[in-house]
This record gives sequence, structure tokens and C-alpha cells, in this order.
Amino acid sequence: MIRKVTTADVSRVWQIRTQAILHSCCSHYSHETVSNWSSAPMPNGFADVLVHHGALVFEVQNQLLAFGFVDIQQRRLEALFVTPDCAGKGYGKLIAGELLLIAKRAGVKQLTLSSSLNAVKFYQGLGFVAKEETLWVHPLGFEITSVVMAKQLS
Repeated sequence: MIRKVTTADVSRVWQIRTQAILHSCCSHYSHETVSNWSSAPMPNGFADVLVHHGALVFEVQNQLLAFGFVDIQQRRLEALFVTPDCAGKGYGKLIAGELLLIAKRAGVKQLTLSSSLNAVKFYQGLGFVAKEETLWVHPLGFEITSVVMAKQLS
């Protein structure tokens, strides 16, 4: 079942993000980068960001398995993570489909995102087009190579 996030979900959402980074990113990033990225503490205000943007979670039998959210004002897909044991089962596509629909209903004509290298093919499968490779500087100071992608919604 897909539903909106609640503040009670926030620590589990952060765990999903961390587990996904540890499991999925090691194929495309150095051990040091994955370690730094996955061990970053949850930022202050993360719960407010999730609730404010209407983040969605995918839940089965009271277990959160995936989450994602869009920033309508910035016209960006900001996050989409799936637990490692559920990767490839379609849960990410389900949430992505709902997020794309939310953006389209809000009048967004083009949605952008910054993809980790390991997720580029996933987003291409959703119709996103890679624009350029960039370096994102994490708030803790290390750099993560990412790919700017975009999808026309209209």
C-alpha cells in the first residue's frame, strides 16, 4: 500500500535510505564514498521536509519498504529509495509512478532529478533522459558524482 509519510515513519525512512546506499551504491562508488554517504546523520528538520513535501511510503504488513518525494516548487524528484531486499520487485516504480502523477497534477511540465550512478538505468526506464554528469558536494564536504536527468510530463 502506498500512503503519505507520518512523523512516526521518519527513522525507518532514514534507515531505508542508508541501507539502499550501502547495498546499491557500492557497485559505482568507492568504499570511502559509500561509507561517508551512508554514515551521514539524519539532518535536522528531515521529518518536516518529508511531511511538507508529502513524501510517500510503500508499506506491506506494517513494514515500510520504500519511500520517495517530489519538491513541486523546484520541479524535482528529490528522493526515491527501496530496501535492498525489495530492490527489483517494482516498489520503486510504483512510488515513482505516484510521484510523477502528483507532479503532473500540480502542473509540472518537466521534472528533474539528480541520480546516483547506480540508479541511472532505473530512471531511464521511467522515461528520464540523462543531461549531464555533475559533482554534488554533500553537506559534510565529500563529493558524489551524479547525473542530472529530466522527464517531460506534459
